[in-house]
Amino acid sequence: YGDYLRAGALARFSPVMFSVKEFAERGGFVLGICNGFQILCESGLLPGALIRNRDLHFICRHVNVRVETTETPFTTGLRAGEVLSLPVAHAEGNYVCDDETLDELEREDRIIFRYCDEGGELTDESNINGSRASVAGICSRARNVLGMMPHPERACEDLLGSSDGSGIFRSLTATLAAIV
Repeated sequence: YGDYLRAGALARFSPVMFSVKEFAERGGFVLGICNGFQILCESGLLPGALIRNRDLHFICRHVNVRVETTETPFTTGLRAGEVLSLPVAHAEGNYVCDDETLDELEREDRIIFRYCDEGGELTDESNINGSRASVAGICSRARNVLGMMPHPERACEDLLGSSDGSGIFRSLTATLAAIV
């Protein structure tokens, strides 16, 4: 789908999204990365929206994100406060939401990742796209849907620059193994 209107705005009407929504409503785990995060927000599975980056430029590089909580199926094997190095590649990764939504996300511990510097500090410079409250990833109320802009799947081998993304997939695998 072209992102002519807004990133993910047209993809949310894809017939497969009806199945994705039903799956999530039944408790299935859904991980939306980059455009997937945009689509999850546009389809209403996650609150807020992703808009043009603050500086209106495409960003493609490794960034640091801080793990805010381990209370999701996607982060159980990580440590709160841990800093991950993950690549991003987006022009519309600036997470926005109203005050009420941000308060709810904070209160319910649903901000999963925040852009940070190497030491885990939140700075204007480390918030590469201008996301509200440095948000890099959030989850649903039921904690089974995670949307994030960085690409953990592109950071699973040190040869590729980082293996930090593998912890997200190991966490999900362990969660699934515990259920079966």
